[in-house]
Amino acid sequence: MKKLALNWKILIGMGLGVLFGAFLSFVPNGPGFIKDYIKPFGTIFINLLKLIAVPLILASLIKGVSDLKDISKLSQMGGRTILTYLITTLTAVTIGLILVNVIQPGKSISIETRNELV
Repeated sequence: MKKLALNWKILIGMGLGVLFGAFLSFVPNGPGFIKDYIKPFGTIFINLLKLIAVPLILASLIKGVSDLKDISKLSQMGGRTILTYLITTLTAVTIGLILVNVIQPGKSISIETRNELV
């Protein structure tokens, strides 16, 4: 029997998670269960990703700069890095603004829920 590749296992797990969350949203006491028992694990997971990602990126930048033989290339590399950052940021903001204006995700939420979330 052929083993499933890791990327397919991840995608299947994500799909099952979405289906489980959608199912619990329509079950009585489901939203409370999500808020009390599932949300804390998501919060912990996101915080752990932040804890890992920031030092990893910082260490990669330090290692990359320290491996440069010719320091004059640092300004050229820095310029390319800043340009890439600005282009990707502009692209992400543009996509985000277009999607928010087209989909309008908060429009279907009741005023009571909005006040509760605030």
